Amino acid sequence: MTLPTPEDPARAPIWENYATAQTSQASLGLIPEHAYAVGVEVKGRHLRLRFQLSHVTEAGEEDMNDIVSELEALVGQDIFVDSTFEITTHPKVDPHDGVRWVYLARW
Repeated sequence: MTLPTPEDPARAPIWENYATAQTSQASLGLIPEHAYAVGVEVKGRHLRLRFQLSHVTEAGEEDMNDIVSELEALVGQDIFVDSTFEITTHPKVDPHDGVRWVYLARW
C-alpha cells in the first residue's frame, strides 16, 4: 500500500477531509449543550451531520439547524446537507462506523 505524500496526494481522501474540516468550521460555537458527539458522513455530494445527545432542547435543535445552514454555505449549493440525531446515554463512536467525528464530549 502506498500512502499519500505532500507531493502526491492522489490516494488521500481529499473531498472527505475537506468536508470534515468544513463541518468543524460550521460547528464552531454552535455545538448543542447536551451533545455527546458530532460528526459527518460523507457520501459523494451528500453530507449527513450526525449528532448524539443526552436529550434535545429547543435551543439544541436551533443549534443543529444552524450548523446545517453554516455547512451548506461553506460547501456550496451543489452539495446536499442533512442531519440526524440520536438520543443516547453516552457517546457511541467507532473508527469504522463511516462517520468522521469532529466533536466528542469528555466522558
